[in-house]
Amino acid sequence: MIDLHCDTVMCLIDDLSQGDLYENSWKIDIKRLQRAKSRIQDFALYVNMEKHPNSYARYCDMLALFQEQVTTYSNHIMHIRSYADIKACYDTNKIGALLSVEEGGVFEGDLHKLRKAYDDGVRLITITWNYANGLGEPHCGDATKSLTSKGVEFVELMEDLGMIVDCSHLNDGGTKQLGQILRKPFIASHSNARALTNHSRNLSDELITLIANKGGVIGLNFAQAFLGTSSISRIEDIVKHGLYIRNLGGDDVVALGTDFDGIRPDTEIEDIAHMPELYDAFIKAGLSEDSVDKIFWKNADRLFKEIL
Repeated sequence: MIDLHCDTVMCLIDDLSQGDLYENSWKIDIKRLQRAKSRIQDFALYVNMEKHPNSYARYCDMLALFQEQVTTYSNHIMHIRSYADIKACYDTNKIGALLSVEEGGVFEGDLHKLRKAYDDGVRLITITWNYANGLGEPHCGDATKSLTSKGVEFVELMEDLGMIVDCSHLNDGGTKQLGQILRKPFIASHSNARALTNHSRNLSDELITLIANKGGVIGLNFAQAFLGTSSISRIEDIVKHGLYIRNLGGDDVVALGTDFDGIRPDTEIEDIAHMPELYDAFIKAGLSEDSVDKIFWKNADRLFKEIL
């Protein structure tokens, strides 16, 4: 299994009394990842720029915590920086930790800071969160706005460095522009289908098709508000979004982006260890094992092999 988004590092830095990366009271830890037979887990360094005005300092603190935790538990988990590292994890049965940043604004448009983030092992950046940030417009802003000139520079350098560009939270105009300026695939790490649940955080049919045609992937988000009208995040709704995106974009576009530890805890899938329940639900919905394997890890693995 490969999960393209979680916010566990945020939980850890805000409340270390609840455990650490190996075992904690939230939805993702090493013990649960091992039970789920996880291959790669993305760990996002999410910074709310309104809550943390010195956003770069907050990012640096989260980076240090991630590095300390991965070093402490290096017998179980490995920070991956390249596809060679991913292959090493597969060979040794270690969990691969992919480091991402959820809020490109933390780098303040400074390309030197972006290069340093690459050197520190960041391999995926979500361009915006829910605020305009000097790079682009969020999903909740003006849907027609393009990336800023600095935003274009930023994503072009990301591509040159070998970083994955993530359009989750970005507005429609900026996402369309990514399709024009990037040579390689880009992703929506944790987004669903707007045609099923009309939320600006979800993707229109046009954007789903764009990402698919670029060879990118879309990670299914488990947040209740992006799935449907139920008071909890239901497995059947996740499957509906997955099937819809697959039917529109093909067998190679759907992936997983749980958003665990960053969303409300009311989820039918109790935690990452219970992900086989979703696997079985896709099988019951009529997909072959190969198609479900693509959703669970093969599509994301293909993208990693092309970019990292």
